[in-house]
Amino acid sequence: MKIGILTFHCAHNYGAVLQCYALQETLKSMGHDVEVIDYRPEYLLAPYRKFGIHRFLAKNPILLIRKCCKEVLLMNRRRKRYKAFDDFISSRLNLSEHVQGNNIPSKYDIYVMGSDQIWNTNITHGFDDVYFGNFMFLKRNKKYIAYAASMGNSLWNDEAKSFYLKSLENFDSLSVRESSMKILLQPLINKKIENVLDPTLLADSGIWNYILKKPNIKYKYVLVYQVRSNKNTLRIARHIANEIGAVVIEVMANFFIKDCFHKNKFQCASPEEFLGFIKNASFIVTTSFHGTAFSVIFNKPFYCITLNDGEDSRSASLLKSIGLGNRMIQKDSNPNFSDVDFNYANESLSLQKKESRCFFYKAFEQ
Repeated sequence: MKIGILTFHCAHNYGAVLQCYALQETLKSMGHDVEVIDYRPEYLLAPYRKFGIHRFLAKNPILLIRKCCKEVLLMNRRRKRYKAFDDFISSRLNLSEHVQGNNIPSKYDIYVMGSDQIWNTNITHGFDDVYFGNFMFLKRNKKYIAYAASMGNSLWNDEAKSFYLKSLENFDSLSVRESSMKILLQPLINKKIENVLDPTLLADSGIWNYILKKPNIKYKYVLVYQVRSNKNTLRIARHIANEIGAVVIEVMANFFIKDCFHKNKFQCASPEEFLGFIKNASFIVTTSFHGTAFSVIFNKPFYCITLNDGEDSRSASLLKSIGLGNRMIQKDSNPNFSDVDFNYANESLSLQKKESRCFFYKAFEQ
């Protein structure tokens, strides 16, 4: 069957592009003709542009000068990072023709919406009809499947309930990533909503070893990766590094001028290099769901830091489901190095992979 994937494939974010690649490769391995529908809404493109006039603007003359100087210093790095992600998207993803507006092509037998936070209204600036299957063409003999969709910390109110009550009916099969989300949505619909794995965990782990790029680092290091930054993350990482005789390095999710010339802070790593940094780390400290997921995939000792900002549920749900809830620690804690026994986690993950693949088999057959 011909399958079209709708997700955040164009966001220059490691988790976003890697989960898309994983879903594409998983569906291909099941024998299907798969394309990623090249839908690129402005709210996904704007934060990652090489050049943005808003980054230079300020009413205060002194602040204006500072911002201009900052952007001049960061310009080459923005270009390099943009190219790294653009190369990955264009070379690793099997893209459809570019979609104008919400004019989604009708050539697919099955439309898979997800994974990632496609239902997070903070990101999509309200409900984006495309990710709920509200296309311009009539459905007619098409299947709509939601796979591991996430709503993040979206506001849950009467308006949201009303929208979901109507829009969930579009789907022939429904699955979400977090158990807390299933609890919210299941009462709104008669169809069963299933909990499934994020595609990065669903895919055959061999695909990551095939594309990763080993970093040119000869020394032992503790890797820090945080999408939501907190100074305690680095404090904990430094403590672990001192214990095991390692250096702290950080793969940056965002640009900070103070980190421009720091040799152990990497602002322009490609998705392939990001994987290599994780695979070759001695320990990982992260606040990121996908930082946590890839630590588990590569069986690397790690801590996931709880920031109590409403964004911890994704990592908490994953770690609890594989018996590693103790690897999630509070930001003000002072943990020592400890290794991780991945035996139970790997067995649990293997079972969840089978169950998540079964979700697809059942959805395709219905």
